[in-house]
Amino acid sequence: MVTYIIARQLGGKPVITVSGEELGRVDDIIIDEQTGNFISLLVEPLSDVAGRVSYPKDKNGNLLIPYDSVNAISRVVVVKD
Repeated sequence: MVTYIIARQLGGKPVITVSGEELGRVDDIIIDEQTGNFISLLVEPLSDVAGRVSYPKDKNGNLLIPYDSVNAISRVVVVKD
């Protein structure tokens, strides 16, 4: 069974790693305009994790998490460590 994700449903969801560390909340989604595929999640990090994660950051300090790093989406978004 295929599950469809509506982008607006992701906004504000908590983002945690597979080991349970909370990284922040989904602020925005970067989508390929040609294909409609998700490219990455823009995550507003918690203040205490910003310097400890290996994900790249944008000019505002938000985490850019590649969509292929997402393991699961439910009440939270689970990403690789």
